Amino acid sequence: MAPHPLDNLTAEELHRTAAIIRKEHGNVNFVFNTITLKEPRREEMMAYFGWDQSKPKPAAIEREALVILIDRPSGQVHEVTVSLTKEAITEWKKVQGQQPTVSIFEMIEAEEAMKVDERVIEECRKLGITDMSTVFIDPWGIGHSDIKGKRLVQAILYLRTSPDDNQYAHPLDIHPLYEVNEKKVLDVLVAERRNSKYKRPTIPLANHHFLPEHLGQENLRKDLKPIQIIQPEGVSFTIRGQELDWQKWNMHIGFNYREGLVINNLNYKDMDGTVRPLFYRISLAEMVVPYANPYEPYNHKMAFDVGEYGMGFLSNSLELGCDCVGSIYYMDAILNDLKGEPFVIPKAICIHEEDTGLLFKHTDYRTGKAHSARSRRLVISHIVTAANYDYGLYYYFYQDGTIQFEVKATGELNTQVLALDEDAAPYGTIVAPQIDAQHHQHLFSLRVDPMIDGPNNSVAEIDVVPSELPVGHPDNRIGNAFSPVTKIFNDTNEAQSVASLERHRSWKIINENKIHPYAKSPVGFKIINPAPPTLLCKPGSIVYERARFATKNLWVTRYDREQRYPAGFHIYQSNPDDNLGIPQYIKENKSVRNKDIVLWLTFGITHIPRVEDFPVMPVEMCGVALKPVNFFLGNPGIDIPPSNKLSTKSAYAPADANSCCGKNNL
Repeated sequence: MAPHPLDNLTAEELHRTAAIIRKEHGNVNFVFNTITLKEPRREEMMAYFGWDQSKPKPAAIEREALVILIDRPSGQVHEVTVSLTKEAITEWKKVQGQQPTVSIFEMIEAEEAMKVDERVIEECRKLGITDMSTVFIDPWGIGHSDIKGKRLVQAILYLRTSPDDNQYAHPLDIHPLYEVNEKKVLDVLVAERRNSKYKRPTIPLANHHFLPEHLGQENLRKDLKPIQIIQPEGVSFTIRGQELDWQKWNMHIGFNYREGLVINNLNYKDMDGTVRPLFYRISLAEMVVPYANPYEPYNHKMAFDVGEYGMGFLSNSLELGCDCVGSIYYMDAILNDLKGEPFVIPKAICIHEEDTGLLFKHTDYRTGKAHSARSRRLVISHIVTAANYDYGLYYYFYQDGTIQFEVKATGELNTQVLALDEDAAPYGTIVAPQIDAQHHQHLFSLRVDPMIDGPNNSVAEIDVVPSELPVGHPDNRIGNAFSPVTKIFNDTNEAQSVASLERHRSWKIINENKIHPYAKSPVGFKIINPAPPTLLCKPGSIVYERARFATKNLWVTRYDREQRYPAGFHIYQSNPDDNLGIPQYIKENKSVRNKDIVLWLTFGITHIPRVEDFPVMPVEMCGVALKPVNFFLGNPGIDIPPSNKLSTKSAYAPADANSCCGKNNL
């Protein structure tokens, strides 16, 4: 059976694609940076899904792969389109002056090469390290460099006192600079001490463990009783390939090397049975983690984890009972290595249901009669590890039509070593003796491609403000009046905004062609962003110019197939003067009112590390939600049956206790 047009490339398709490339380019030494699905054109898919009735459903949609190659040692980058339908290359272009994602395989190569470099070994000897097997190296994107035309990584070195020791308790002051394509170390930087009498720090050797085997069984808590999550009749969702149905929701689940999880063709069945289109595509399109320390070599730390490393490549294989709890359905991820061979991340995607407390409840205080319904959500998630940090990435779908994307940041702080007399302030926190955790931000960009009841949508900004009328005015006699003020964005010059707590600001995606019969206003979805920090780095700084997307909480642009990433496609070592991504997308002012549009939502965390974040960090959560506003004719979850005592067992309630619906006679 033919795959769904948005299904990930299979292992067999990866093999075929690589074989076609080798046949054409086999006389050159090169590596496969990326082989991924080249998604079909949106207009084709809208007809395929039936949302565009003006066109017939395509009988077949061409299956294409996007391939990114890097010649070695020259570093020449190629973008190639391979038609798997035609078994042929249909486009080949050379990319000049830009670098694609650095893969995990290039990072492994880099660590191996740096550990045997004589200059690195010599600097380690100066710190008293003679066994290089105890040295571990985290390669990072260079951020910026005066060296042009090279594919560079900057590395941070750590020591381990045992094979699975917490290396971030033993940071070193050594930072090699490595050329990826030539596979050689170009330089070894030693971080200078500031306000210290010491030229080099001593290595902090005190262990700060968090693994249970190091803590000791006798030191673990003894008073935790088991919690069991069971669904004796099975799950409430059904999956066909990569399509999923759950509680009136329907969607396609995609996965790629860069964004990781992608939600496609999200639609909802209304109370009358009408299937309504909501969002064509939702994905985590970029993130940036700028660090605050302004001194070399730390001022190179500005990680764009999506575009520089790829969230798909960084995905974990998930474990039942640890990463996911309950009745779980897993999906594997299939990606490519540098040779173009497929490799599998087993159980990369976790799908399950969760109880989330009350959905609604009301008690008639006169009669005591109550009715309540429990809220359940569908969870689709994956977890990535980007060196020290781990990010749990969760899409939630609720029975009332709400969509939520949540990030749970955890893992370990990126640490730097201090001399005995050094202070981390004002750009860091001493989380343990001689261990500096530098201040930083985690700023995420969610790309939302809406189709709210149709392909043409608008975005409205709503501020809720006190009445301008003075107290005592006939229309504000006691001064309590306030109301929403709505502005619909007309063009890309207008459609860029920041959150305002003072003005209780929110935004709505609306369809001005579809007026709600009761509210007499366009149907829509409200954007809820409770974590609205923006980039703190100054305008004109390197990270500011590379990450302009993070300077606003909302951008709206016209849909363009080539505009997928808010910091640009080839973000690695991007030139700040190029202002890739959103600055280019809005260079020409375009109408975004009642058009095919894309929203870019910025949210995140400003992280001033705490001692409690070490040695491993409790999750810090942030995210955004999309909630129906005057979209349905009432509460879409009203048909959820009441909960009863058979679904919940209590250790203390008597067996004949009433259900949570009290005197309800249902």
